[in-house]
Amino acid sequence: MQHSTNRATAMFAVPGMELSEQGNFSIGTGCYCLHQRVYASLWGRVSFQETGEANSLRIDIQPRTRSQRSTCVPTVGDEVIGKVLKVTWRAVVVEIFAIQEKLLCYTFRGVVRLPDVATTSSDKIDLHNCFRPGDIIRAQVVSLGDPQAYYLSTSRSCDGVIYAMSSADPNQRI
Repeated sequence: MQHSTNRATAMFAVPGMELSEQGNFSIGTGCYCLHQRVYASLWGRVSFQETGEANSLRIDIQPRTRSQRSTCVPTVGDEVIGKVLKVTWRAVVVEIFAIQEKLLCYTFRGVVRLPDVATTSSDKIDLHNCFRPGDIIRAQVVSLGDPQAYYLSTSRSCDGVIYAMSSADPNQRI
């Protein structure tokens, strides 16, 4: 995981996300250390702050409270973040929990259909090789879909899996 020593830089974290190697970091609010790595234990914004010691930073997460969560609903063109719930041979079912990195009060169901996964030919794509249940993905809303789910696309270069567990070692994050 890359980070900036610019104290104004902050990123969005989900529980279990690797934030850094232990190195010159002190563990702050919403973080824990496991196997010499620092992980998030809360949803929220990550900040890196100087501790006063030479070349040492403190990692904190400012948790998102319910009052800070957005009550908006996804619309066509929105960038959403969600968790993969189920993968079939023709679609991926996603639980949308953030829009434009704004955590939502309520989750929404989304579906990434096979043709919306990539700009290449969809007959060459095996969804089980692209997504796994538990993955966190970034996608774009392409249609309001049906009453059960929004239709999503991961065909842009900035979309797709942004956080995953290793299939070889469950303790390793990718």
